[in-house]
This record gives sequence, C-alpha cells and structure tokens, in this order.
Amino acid sequence: MSDEINNIQILWDSTSINTQIKKLAGKIVARWSREPVVNLVPVITGGMMFATKLMTELETLAPAKWIINPIIASSYQYSYAANKPEIVKTSDYNTKFRDGSPTIILDDLIDSGITLHIVKDMIKNITSGSVEIAVLVDKTAKRASNIYPEYHCFTMEENYWLVGFGMDEKGFFRGMDSVGYLNQQIKLL
Repeated sequence: MSDEINNIQILWDSTSINTQIKKLAGKIVARWSREPVVNLVPVITGGMMFATKLMTELETLAPAKWIINPIIASSYQYSYAANKPEIVKTSDYNTKFRDGSPTIILDDLIDSGITLHIVKDMIKNITSGSVEIAVLVDKTAKRASNIYPEYHCFTMEENYWLVGFGMDEKGFFRGMDSVGYLNQQIKLL
C-alpha cells in the first residue's frame, strides 16, 4: 500500500494492520492452546497500540488466559540513533508473573534488537517459562543483536524511520491508525 497523508508515505493502512493482528492472535492462541496461562509484557510507549489490539484479539479467542504486566523501555529518546536502553518497571513487577508459564513480549517493532534483547533476558531471569517476542514490524536493516521475533505482522528490510501505530517521530504520530515513513526522510544512514 502506498498513500500519502501529512507528508507521510503510508506502508500499511488500518485494515491491513487489523487483519494481520487477527491472524497473529490466531497463531499465538494455537501455539499456546494447552497452556492455562500466558504472561503478556507490552512494551510502552511504542508497543501500546499494537499490544492493545493484539491483547483484545487474544482475549476474544481465549478468555481468562492472559496475565498482562507492562514495562516501559526506550532506546531512541527523540533521536535517530539508538542509545543505551532505559528500562522502567514497577516495584512489584517480578511478582506479577505466573512462574513457569510462557511469556510473550509485545512491541511495535524490533529494529536493532538491543532493547528487546535486554528485556527478554530480564524476563528470563524472572520466570522459568519460555520467553517469546511478538512485534508489529520486524525491521531487519539495522539488526545488531542475534534476536528475532517469534511472531510479527510485517517485515521491512529498508531502513525507513517508521511512524504511526505507536511508532513516533520525536513524540508525534504515535496515534495514527496506519504505519508509514516521512517523505523528506526517505532512508536513515
């Protein structure tokens, strides 16, 4: 898909995003059908729109199965270069997991992979269950860590700076119901 809104080249509209999230929810429910409980870890702020849609679909398909325990993580902080990730969690974070149950980290995209690698290792140290990653976009251009999502809706090989559906440009465009990139900033170096 390729439309332009607000000088943003749209890659995926809300219809295609919602369709892919529904498919993803079906895969996750099928994969963990025999588990009574699955821990979900939405990564805020970027992952909140994707996580909300996905969690709603999961709850519809398999009610009373999902324990939600969000975390705040950021590595870009209004810049195009990844910085050392900042991870914020509540004081009782560790006790909210169902130990031994699988955990799925939910985020908007995996880019360099550094932040999600740190979050995944942190979760592995909390729970004895398996830890997986689900993202809206698997962006492979700058992968700096040997980490890949078990679940994703879209793949992107180009190094575009994505906006919309939780992804931002210096704090703006997170609330768009589509995903695109700014036209004046075609590719990042």
